Amino acid sequence: MLREIIDFTKNIKSESYENRMTLAEGIYIQINLNENSELLKCHKEFYKSKQEITSFLKRCLDKQIHTKYVSMHKVLDSKKKIHSCSPFCIAFKIQSLSLIENRIKDYFKMALQYCQNEYQKKWAKLFHEYCSKNLIKLVENCMEDIKKEKINYDQKFKFLDRYYIYVFLENLNNKEYEKVHNNYLLEKSFNKDDFNIDVDGVIYGVSDYLTGYNQKKPFLSHQTATFDICNRFSNKDAIILYKFSQLKENKLLPNPLPIFIEKKELNNEVVKIFNKEGEGKIGYADIIEKVFEKYNDLGNYYLLNFFGRNINDFDFVSSFQYKFDPPLIIEDIFNIQKGATIFINDIFKFERIIIQKIFENQLVQKTKDNYLRIRYFDNIEYKPQYIRAKIYHLVITYRKAVYDFIYKSKRQVITTKMFNNIMQNCIVDNINEDEYINGTHTKDYAIKEKLNIWFSLYNFFNFKQYNNGEINMANKIIEIQNSMQKIVIENENHIDNDLEFAYASGQIIYYLLNCSETSNKTHALLEPFLQKTDLMQFKLAISRTFNQYKHAIKFYKGRFEKLMSEILSYDIESNLKDLLPFILAGYFAENVIYQKINN
Repeated sequence: MLREIIDFTKNIKSESYENRMTLAEGIYIQINLNENSELLKCHKEFYKSKQEITSFLKRCLDKQIHTKYVSMHKVLDSKKKIHSCSPFCIAFKIQSLSLIENRIKDYFKMALQYCQNEYQKKWAKLFHEYCSKNLIKLVENCMEDIKKEKINYDQKFKFLDRYYIYVFLENLNNKEYEKVHNNYLLEKSFNKDDFNIDVDGVIYGVSDYLTGYNQKKPFLSHQTATFDICNRFSNKDAIILYKFSQLKENKLLPNPLPIFIEKKELNNEVVKIFNKEGEGKIGYADIIEKVFEKYNDLGNYYLLNFFGRNINDFDFVSSFQYKFDPPLIIEDIFNIQKGATIFINDIFKFERIIIQKIFENQLVQKTKDNYLRIRYFDNIEYKPQYIRAKIYHLVITYRKAVYDFIYKSKRQVITTKMFNNIMQNCIVDNINEDEYINGTHTKDYAIKEKLNIWFSLYNFFNFKQYNNGEINMANKIIEIQNSMQKIVIENENHIDNDLEFAYASGQIIYYLLNCSETSNKTHALLEPFLQKTDLMQFKLAISRTFNQYKHAIKFYKGRFEKLMSEILSYDIESNLKDLLPFILAGYFAENVIYQKINN
């Protein structure tokens, strides 16, 4: 994985992301000295997050990227008060101002060793001499001047302890800053020196990025390993890994990140799109859409998903299937959108619509500003006030499979059995959570919405049927609905298969429960019927419900009697549990007993 990251970072051009690089909040000072270590000129500006970066601040930013430490335990100041690592810069937080004077000598002693030549050493010593005598006074004067400027238009302005103070030596250009910083990185980019070896003048060792040692934690160590380390990288490669970590830390890379191994120009394209000025919040789906429009074929790349210094997932994608051809069609079988059909043309529309609805905004969340937040690797806690137990269990169980299905085009990871299990559990959970308020079922829309998805996509997840073009399950429901109309009005028509029996049972159960005079006629009353696994017990439950409400039953020209006699006299060959989707379909569809039927 590290080798792929190195190759990716080498290929990225700085202009693809440099417009999105930001400064730390605080005071930026550049000083110009003469050869007697006397101040010739000084320029200062204050920077607050999200304000416009001036040309002066841009010059400071160009220098700042060559003064950063690798990690806090590799700073040059042993007391960790000075946070720069260059002999031409000194950076610290305002809260440490009173302590800096005592740290300057030790800091410059360490920083001076990274100078390559006498020219660099000369200016490093002059800068050291000036800072030793004048740094505190210089900073205090700059702070006072900035405060006077700010107070004119912002009465509440004050310097916060967390703000940084950066003092740069202006006499040296960015190239000199970079050379010295590279010397620091050549030494500090390795995790530790114990495993370093010299091969023809090039140092090879263990990169500090994503590498740790656990000698003091035996339970984290590989006790049976026959080697101490698995790989070594050159010091130049270690610097490149550091650069990648900085790009990631500064949020200049999308997450997840595709690393193309053949069409390497796409790596630059992805980073450029992500960092395009004025785009605002652009997600992975938008990036892939733009790249797909230009190249029309995506594949042969590694997909890296990360969080901080942790890698959530790293996998190879041989071919990414962005478009659905033909598109997926979500039929409005239960008439909640006045018959409107939803067309799913691409995989990310599938994520935004289908996954968001199935898992009830818990796995794929739409925020108030309509921004999409995906939680495939988030630490999702079970909090009953925000997520129900059943949905939480489904999210935790299936989210990795959903991620692989969408982002890696692993269509085989979600099987028919898995899809049916997800949909059935979600719908039954909605049924149990339903309340009947002011004559309305609170979960009626959510249930019917999921039923539309279930039957419309049933064959899609059954790949053999889908690929062979067998009958669509959504059409099957419509076909059964038409059969019900004939059965209830024509004596010679009867239930002739198990699916029609299940659907008719759902119609009868709804009609019987609707006859109840209770004020709390929730869909939860259906749940006891769904628990039945034996046909005789199922029919007995229907008969008992009929006896309970027979006094309130209104006979609609014999339709109820006909349908009731049909289900009580029919014997199924299937397992009753397998028929549950059609029982639900019959229950929530327009009821044929009430329906106006044209002869």
